[in-house]
Amino acid sequence: MGLHKQLCLENTECEIILIDDASTPEYSAPNNQLAELKWVKYRILPENIGRSRIRNLLAIEARFPYLVFLDCDSELPDNLFVKRYLQQLPFDGVVCGGRSYSGKSPGDNYILHWRYGINRETTNAAQRSHRQYHSFMSNNFMVARNVLLNHAFNEQLTGYGHEDTLFGYELKKNFIPILHIENPLLHKGLDTNREFLLKTIEGIKNLAFIYNNLQSGKEFAKTSKLLALYIHLRHWKLTGVVALLFRWLKNPIEQNLLGRNPNLLLLDFYKLGILIHHNQAN
Repeated sequence: MGLHKQLCLENTECEIILIDDASTPEYSAPNNQLAELKWVKYRILPENIGRSRIRNLLAIEARFPYLVFLDCDSELPDNLFVKRYLQQLPFDGVVCGGRSYSGKSPGDNYILHWRYGINRETTNAAQRSHRQYHSFMSNNFMVARNVLLNHAFNEQLTGYGHEDTLFGYELKKNFIPILHIENPLLHKGLDTNREFLLKTIEGIKNLAFIYNNLQSGKEFAKTSKLLALYIHLRHWKLTGVVALLFRWLKNPIEQNLLGRNPNLLLLDFYKLGILIHHNQAN
């Protein structure tokens, strides 16, 4: 509703496209009310088609030359959010607004996602600009429609995670300009500790898929700290040592990550262990 109000105030020709990716009735029922608003186009899909495909579908269905993608579990920071994006036009590339989290701890059951978000994802525009392509996040960005149609999200990635990392790499490879500005969305939809850990594992499997199966995987690996570390360990024949250590420590690490005071360095080691284990199994 806040987004719709800001668009009305800007008095600019626009549309809001909402695609319900086969969500449960508790989410789809309230969404039906949004379809009654001016400029809103609402569509329900019979099945979940994945994060990459749905973003490409939104671009295909859009009528206007510039698109702003926003995750539905986020909140606008203020009443100038739309204006900040409009001030960047025209721009034949990608503009990233960023992500922020509440400064208040959400409670023990959501602490892992919140702590990761505060420490690893909440960065200002200047910080993101230092690694402009690697810092791309798909929760909040503006893109020229022709750019996305010509450089779509890779639909081979059907699970959760790293479709935005790969998209950032493709932008860099194709010399598409990317601009970072201060226009963060407040991330509200925190996962429980267990949900976040399961999504992390799924994301590592996507990362391994990119490296092992895509034509650009080996070059892409140079942009990923985790893959670069894995390649370095494999070169020195140390992956077996890390895999053995991971098997010994996996359960106590999970207890920490699912507990009241998760350690993000342990999460880093856990991700490395999952990557090595997954590659050995496949």
